[in-house]
Amino acid sequence: MLDFKECITEIKKIKTKSYCLIVGGQGTNNARSPKIWNRVLKKNKIDCKMIPLEVKKKDLNKLLYFLKNDSKFLGGAVAVPYKENVYKYLENNLDIFTKKIGSVNCLYKENTLRGINTDGLGFLETLKKHKINKNYKNIILLGFGGVGKSTLVYLKKFFSKKTNIYCSTRKNYSKKINNIGCIWINWKTKEKIFDKLNMIINATTLGYGNLNTKSPIKITKSKELKLIYDIIYKPKNTLLIKNSKKLNIKTINGLEMNMLQALFAIKKVFKNKVVIKNRLY
Repeated sequence: MLDFKECITEIKKIKTKSYCLIVGGQGTNNARSPKIWNRVLKKNKIDCKMIPLEVKKKDLNKLLYFLKNDSKFLGGAVAVPYKENVYKYLENNLDIFTKKIGSVNCLYKENTLRGINTDGLGFLETLKKHKINKNYKNIILLGFGGVGKSTLVYLKKFFSKKTNIYCSTRKNYSKKINNIGCIWINWKTKEKIFDKLNMIINATTLGYGNLNTKSPIKITKSKELKLIYDIIYKPKNTLLIKNSKKLNIKTINGLEMNMLQALFAIKKVFKNKVVIKNRLY
């Protein structure tokens, strides 16, 4: 983890005309975004490079202030666990939809430093691509962090008005979840509704990286359960997905969503002036 001075040292090492960053906490150095962004930038012959920065929380606002005033910085991504922190920092420079979500995953310049959230857009596109039934009766989202917030908003946007959308968390976020038009369920009691669920989405970190031997829920066979969507992409087959496949339940991992949110962000930062012809995942 880098302090502010160390972040500036890393930025000064970048020799391109301009630069982009992915800013986050521990694990950001292993993010896929720099590979995706740099591949697109190279194909479009843009003299710009993206690098990851694992920044200490106490220095995050100082770094954001620096980036706002550095003309070489064009934009980039925000990683766990700073999506809500950046949202608070940029609350006066956000579009209406991002304000509704409550977290930021993309930074860009438009007179000043601004933020949007493309996580939900990536999620929405995967639902469309896989032709998910819009008339599912009961859906649950597990987790309400940076990705969970945007996912819940787009779940509400995609599915029928008659669809019951639940969100289960350890902390009581009932007011925020109800304001989106969804139903909060205590983490300890979530299993009580599993028998009637058509779709389960995991937006927690359980199953990611070093937590790959854990699952947010124990999957059991159900006539109603049609789809398990694990937003985690590393590993591709989490314990949750492995257990679901054994029961012949359709699964989707977060690989495609991660790719799509990055491409939406790149287009935003470069004002749709980039050409993305090929699949990059």
